[in-house]
Amino acid sequence: MNSLPDINLLDNALESVDAMMGAAEAHGALCGMLCARGVVELSHWVQHVLGEQHPEGNLEPVTQQLAQMHRATLEQINDAVADFHLLVPDDDASLIERVEALANWCQGYVYGLAAGGVSQDSTLPSDTQELLADFIEISRAGFDHLADNYDEEDEVAYMEISEYVRTGILLINEELQPLKTAYTLQ
Repeated sequence: MNSLPDINLLDNALESVDAMMGAAEAHGALCGMLCARGVVELSHWVQHVLGEQHPEGNLEPVTQQLAQMHRATLEQINDAVADFHLLVPDDDASLIERVEALANWCQGYVYGLAAGGVSQDSTLPSDTQELLADFIEISRAGFDHLADNYDEEDEVAYMEISEYVRTGILLINEELQPLKTAYTLQ
């Protein structure tokens, strides 16, 4: 199975070309587009990540990492054993960094759904509507109170919320792409 690129390396590469999104937000956008459409061309998604204005520099290192993310995400989101992972910093990063990345991931996901054609007027299953409302709230996550004094409770809450998002994405994908999911599960 393909693996996701290193978030720090990808963030640095995206920043070096003044991309519109960071790594976590870009992964969220890809997942949203995949849930909305089922299939997303690499070039179409990359255009959303990089934006309209491309620098004159070499984009190959960035596009290689984005292509790796695209391949891995396609495999993971449709994995029958639910081996899907969010591209957010691991436990070695500070809780503040992880909360910020999860908020950006959710923001990207909501953006990706809209870019994939899911609008506020779309009739969505009630579970999906509830999850999307939660993701919008998570995308607004604040971490000011965590500045210097977060504890085990905050760590546990973060882990529970990130797992909620991860499993919620799989549920939304199944609800919006039922034929595709049924096929991959057989």
